[in-house]
Amino acid sequence: MPRTTLALDDEVFELAKDYAKNRSLTLGKAVSDLVRRGLRARPGVREIHGLLVFELPADSPRVTPDSIKRLETDDL
Repeated sequence: MPRTTLALDDEVFELAKDYAKNRSLTLGKAVSDLVRRGLRARPGVREIHGLLVFELPADSPRVTPDSIKRLETDDL
């Protein structure tokens, strides 16, 4: 297993420590579990009047016509 050093925000570090403590895990195992869960997470999707709508987290940036235009013109 590779070893590395990560710089985490203070809040994220505390949340990961609590997660590890509550599950009797090492901090490294806890962070690995949380990253794995986050990468596997799928956004919620529902259909409204035949249109698929993504359910974004409350803290997501607003989707505006201007932001869509910028995305459409970006080179991917």
